Amino acid sequence: MTFIVTSDLDGTPTTVKLFADGTAASDSRTGIRLTPTERSGLFTAHLGEEDVPVVIETDGVTSVTVSFRGFTHTATVLQEHHAALMAILAASPAARSRNVRIAAPMPGLLKATIVRDGDVVRKGEMLFTLEAMKMENVISAPIAGTVHVAEISEGTAVEKGTLLCTIEPITA
Repeated sequence: MTFIVTSDLDGTPTTVKLFADGTAASDSRTGIRLTPTERSGLFTAHLGEEDVPVVIETDGVTSVTVSFRGFTHTATVLQEHHAALMAILAASPAARSRNVRIAAPMPGLLKATIVRDGDVVRKGEMLFTLEAMKMENVISAPIAGTVHVAEISEGTAVEKGTLLCTIEPITA
């Protein structure tokens, strides 16, 4: 079975294929291998000659949080045939005009709100910083559009899934 893992890294959509034997491949790297450790959620990523510890947490459905080298990224994991179907649905005109909800990917403290209600943002632009596990995590815009910020202030503790803002896509 093959899984497709997608995430926006620094505003760049990134896709990695995970194979049943534990190997992974992306457009930029092949031969990445993840090995589980004795600790739940902790893996070792073998990147050529380098071994890097990786923490992977999941919501049990399709969302995972991957932490390595001091950075945390949220990703979606789907079986290959489901990923192909989702790509078709995402390309539809209805999906391109739908507001996108931005929720807290993990529990933490809202450290900074970079945008204001009504701001126009580009895809990948920083919206918020969230402190979780003593690390600051950047929450970026997944699409270009007009931001509508939720009634939440800096310094507030938020739970995973708390609505931070919505983005209304810019229609051409």
